[in-house]
Formats: sequence, C-alpha cells, structure tokens
Amino acid sequence: MKGAIDRLDHQMINDIEPFTVLNPSAENLAKYFYDETNLRLSSVTNGRVRVKDVTVFETDTTDSSLQRVKLFSH
Repeated sequence: MKGAIDRLDHQMINDIEPFTVLNPSAENLAKYFYDETNLRLSSVTNGRVRVKDVTVFETDTTDSSLQRVKLFSH
C-alpha cells in the first residue's frame, strides 16, 4: 500500500487522477487504495496475494471501509 499512499502524500489530491474528476471522499479513497494495492500485488505475486479490506479514517470516530468478497460457484 506504500506506493499508493506515497503517490498522494503531501500532494493536492484534487490535482491527481482519478481525483481530478472524482470526489476524494473517504469512500473513494478506500476504493482507490484497495484497487491500486491489488493491482501492484497482482503484478508481483502473480495474483496469489490480494487485499481483503481497506479502512480510511476521517476522524477518530468516522471511517469508511471497503471489503470485497469473492463468490464461489459449485
């Protein structure tokens, strides 16, 4: 996740894609970190390692979480 965080750290988030057109809300940041980290992990682990969930805290009592569940068919 460090690469995804470093890209935004000490930057004007509204000037960086996808946030030039997407509101940098906690929900959208959680999705961004989830997607970017999974993309990087996929390339270095051949898809063997994936992020399970991401939580972004807005304040001490407010957060947004993203969790993806893979559905299996039998």
